[in-house]
Amino acid sequence: MKANEISNYVISLTQNNPEENLTNMKLQKILYYLQGYYLAIFDESLYEDDIEAWKYGPVVCDEYHTYKVYGNNSIIVPEFSNSFNYLNSIQKNFINKVYGYFRQFSPIKLMELTHEESPWLETFGKDQVITKDKLKNFFLTSALIEEFVIKDKIEERKKAAKFLLIDYLYDNELINSTISDTEDIYEY
Repeated sequence: MKANEISNYVISLTQNNPEENLTNMKLQKILYYLQGYYLAIFDESLYEDDIEAWKYGPVVCDEYHTYKVYGNNSIIVPEFSNSFNYLNSIQKNFINKVYGYFRQFSPIKLMELTHEESPWLETFGKDQVITKDKLKNFFLTSALIEEFVIKDKIEERKKAAKFLLIDYLYDNELINSTISDTEDIYEY
């Protein structure tokens, strides 16, 4: 998959919300975080394009040039295909989660965050391309990685049920209140 396909999907998430401010700089940082977390979680690239270490942070070169006409303004695309059938549901959920988290930050804040992270720090001024290994290794250690893991809903429900069952079995106050509530029901 190409980065422009991911960009199209991310931009589509912002098109119906006039309060969204997805600038070219912000899109570049979102693409960086998407690729890094995807590599760490799924052990494969979300898109094939390279990410380069530029002065203002990580950039996917072709995507930068596509959207540079917007300058510091929000990217607005008049029409989008709503199908995005090149993405599977896991990829869409993943992109939604990562974008949902990082959308809160301004482009400048995202730039500042990337300037504190080893993939950019170790690459800027030395190499141009931030390697996928650097991205993967850095994001594997991120405190946020669990936020973006797509969980199996059935397994999550089973874990929650086990937790609740243990509380129920060993919490005397809960047991006593449940028993008395049950007895009240059957008194009539």
